[in-house]
Amino acid sequence: MTKVQSHMEKASDKALTGIAGFDDITGGGLPRGRTTLLVGGAGAGKTVMALQFLVHGARHCKEPGIFVAFEECAERILTNANSFGWDIEALMPKKLFIMNAQPSPGLVQSGDFDLGGMLAALELQTRAMRAQRIVLDALDVVMALLPDLDARRREIYRLHEWLLAHQMTGLITLKADALESKDINPQALGFMQFMVDCNVILNHGVVHGISERTLRVQKYRGSSFDEDESPFVIGNRGLEVRPDCGKRLRHEPDADGVAGPGAG
Repeated sequence: MTKVQSHMEKASDKALTGIAGFDDITGGGLPRGRTTLLVGGAGAGKTVMALQFLVHGARHCKEPGIFVAFEECAERILTNANSFGWDIEALMPKKLFIMNAQPSPGLVQSGDFDLGGMLAALELQTRAMRAQRIVLDALDVVMALLPDLDARRREIYRLHEWLLAHQMTGLITLKADALESKDINPQALGFMQFMVDCNVILNHGVVHGISERTLRVQKYRGSSFDEDESPFVIGNRGLEVRPDCGKRLRHEPDADGVAGPGAG
C-alpha cells in the first residue's frame, strides 16, 4: 500500500506530455506547477514538442493551455500543426488558446516595451479558461529587443514569478544560439538554466549524410531521470522519443566486434 501511494504521489507531481518515450525517461512528464526550459537550434522541433504538450493536456488531462507565440503568428502555427492530425481548431478557444505576442517595432523603439501588458492579458485569459499549462515560444526574440542586461534580467524574473504565482506548468523555448548570441548576452538567458526546474535540449544534425535528432534531459530538480541522449523522430503524429534505440546503438558491436561509442 505504501509503495502504491508513493508512486501515485510522484506521478501527481508531473504533467504527462503524451510524447511517446519522453514521459518514460522523465518518469511521468514535466514538473507540474513549475517551469521547464526547452533549448534547441532552428528546426530542432521545439515548437512541435511544446504544442504537443499543450494538445495532450487539453484533450486527455482536462488541463487547458495557452500558447504564447513571440515569433510565428497563430495562423502559421496552426497550418504547420495540421499535418499531425491534432485537430487543434476543435480545442480552441476554451481548451487551447494561441496568443499572438509578436512585439510591435514602434513600441520597442519608444523604449516603453516590457512584459507587463502581455502578463495582464495572460492573467485574464488564464482565469477565463482556467488554464493550467502554458508555453512561451521563442522567448529569446523578445529578450533581444530589450535595451540592456538589467532589463532582460528584470523581465525574465517578472515572468518567472508570474508563472510560480499562478502555479502554471510552464514550458519556455529558446534557440540554442541565443545562449551564445552577442546581441542578447549569454548572462541574460544562460542563468535561466539554473532558475528553472527542468532543462531539455534538442539537437538536430546530419551524420554521414543522414539526419539525426536527439533529446537529452540535462536537469530535473527533485526527480530521477534518464540522463542519456535519446534519438527522436518527428512523424505523422508529432514527436516521438526512442530511448531504447539510442542505448542499443551505443552498445551494439560494429563489424569488428567492438562496442559502439559510449560502451562500457
